[in-house]
Amino acid sequence: MQKHRDLAEKAIASSEADFAEVRLVHTSKTVVIQAGLSHMNTGPIEQFTGTARAFISGRWGMCEFDSPEQIHDALDKAAATALQNCSVPVPFPILPPACRDTFSDDINGVPLSDVTLREKSFLCRHYCELLGASLPSGSARVTYEEIIKDSVIVNSSGTSVREIENLGSMKVQAVLPGGLMARNELALRGSFDRFKGREKQIAEMGKDLLLRKTTACIAPGRSRVILDPELTGIMIHEAFGHLVEADFLENNPAVAHMLRKGLRVGAECVNIVDDSLLMNQPGSMQWDDEGTPGAKTQLVSSGRIINWLHTMGTAARNDAIPTGNARISEPGGVPEARMTCTYMEPGTTPLDKLTMHLDDGLYLKGFMGGATDMDRFSIAVQEVWKVRNGVIHKPLTPMMISGKVTDVLGSILDIGDDLQLSGSLSGCSRMGSSPIAVAYGGPHILISDMQVS
Repeated sequence: MQKHRDLAEKAIASSEADFAEVRLVHTSKTVVIQAGLSHMNTGPIEQFTGTARAFISGRWGMCEFDSPEQIHDALDKAAATALQNCSVPVPFPILPPACRDTFSDDINGVPLSDVTLREKSFLCRHYCELLGASLPSGSARVTYEEIIKDSVIVNSSGTSVREIENLGSMKVQAVLPGGLMARNELALRGSFDRFKGREKQIAEMGKDLLLRKTTACIAPGRSRVILDPELTGIMIHEAFGHLVEADFLENNPAVAHMLRKGLRVGAECVNIVDDSLLMNQPGSMQWDDEGTPGAKTQLVSSGRIINWLHTMGTAARNDAIPTGNARISEPGGVPEARMTCTYMEPGTTPLDKLTMHLDDGLYLKGFMGGATDMDRFSIAVQEVWKVRNGVIHKPLTPMMISGKVTDVLGSILDIGDDLQLSGSLSGCSRMGSSPIAVAYGGPHILISDMQVS
């Protein structure tokens, strides 16, 4: 990609646009699936994409291309499109300081690209056999997905950056006759080493699934609950995080008013951040898709909104500063304000004390799916456990939790000290766009009142 970067720099230098930008991306994708005795590999499938943008007199033009030799022509076409654009002019984007640098995550250990396909396939087969052996009936499946991404961003403000990402995901799933399911996903950036040594966790996953085979039902209603870190993260990501993406708020003024800066949206103990510099997590980035440096952005402090997530453009339109959250979900797409690694900050209370404060209630663990509608959400919970006198007592039938996000955040009584992050390579889609890699999480949280069904 270095020679392509050189071509992009020469093309940018010759552009007469008020602002010009070239983005080049080369990806290589591999998938390994082990389902029982069945094994399948696909890839590596390689793809090159390029996007040129030009800003002239308050209007944008863009051109997508698929060969490095087309960079100069693509910039000219982008400039022509900007000149022909009849839309309402927008403010000049707020540009980050000029930067010329390269970053690769291979500093975190043995990168995914250096591990053979044979070793990846063997580990999938080993985990699948181990999970299957813990189940007298049912099926086991392990899916490994890998994306190696090499990105270059060059613009006329003097920025020329290159970032190499090793993104990997391993999903482990077991299903019993009747449909009772357990699944777990580990997604990461950087080293393959973190996929190893998960035998104990996978064996326990099978045992827990068998234990949940005999469950009792409870009537729908409201209950005091504890959410595990994954559910905390899912709720923060799906039901809150999308609401503070600035371009979404620009198109939804009623929500923007509801989430204006300074407004209380949660209990005093609630603090939420988006941090793209957690470099072992999917969704992390040294620079976003406009070349703005990644950052840790405090979204909620002591229960109050203090920031939205911004691109260069949304920052200019909202008298803010770019937060390094410009992301492109598909080739040729416009950068949008999107989350990276979003989580609730931990408190100081150990889990055993949280369960004592729960007294008689529900301990909820694991995410199975869900839906959101503006500020309302519903989430399918994988494991439901009855708690009696502060002690986890027995499993219950999987259920849904639902509510209005500000009501739930305002009902948090206490927050655990055990921050944990989860992630996915294809975990975040918005308004039908292609999914992007993200991380999410938090600690265990105690909620005084939540709808369960």
